[in-house]
Amino acid sequence: MLSVFAGIRPLVRATGVANTAALSRDHVIHIDRSGLVTICGGKWTTYRHMAEDCVDQAATLAQLPDKPCVTPHLHIHGYHGAAKEFGSLAVHGSDAYRIRKLIELDPRLSEPLHAALPYVKAEVIWAARHEMARTVEDMLARRTRALFLNARAALEMAPAVADLMASELAWDENTKTKQLAAFRDVASNYVLHP
Repeated sequence: MLSVFAGIRPLVRATGVANTAALSRDHVIHIDRSGLVTICGGKWTTYRHMAEDCVDQAATLAQLPDKPCVTPHLHIHGYHGAAKEFGSLAVHGSDAYRIRKLIELDPRLSEPLHAALPYVKAEVIWAARHEMARTVEDMLARRTRALFLNARAALEMAPAVADLMASELAWDENTKTKQLAAFRDVASNYVLHP
């Protein structure tokens, strides 16, 4: 086992249901007497459908004309129809071009952060410059999935990531030390202990 974690899903309480396993994983829309539309529950994988339902309810309340939803045809930032051509940078979609440009300008940024994972130094620079990554944890847990894929490798990558972020974000040694300590504290919960 390379990493362990547990997720929390927001569930909407149903009247008369005591067991959370019996609760629906679907979203619920509540309309307050004031007209406030609130959406609760749901899943990341259904966010477009959730948004469509919410907007439809708001449009009905506002007595706006019915219009077909256009979001099934809209691409989110980074969409690229042939992202697989970018290899390990495919997760960045169209931004992979710009990450490759960073590597062209400084070939050292093509160096892997760890042999067990596909991430390279340029991804750290990119995330700090363009995706508002501000902590080592953010970089290794959310910008890459390193912590979830291999916690020990993420711990080993952390000093290099901290050095890159320190350079990019003008951290002093004290900030870098605090960042590494905070990440080690979080990452210890992902390492399976015998």
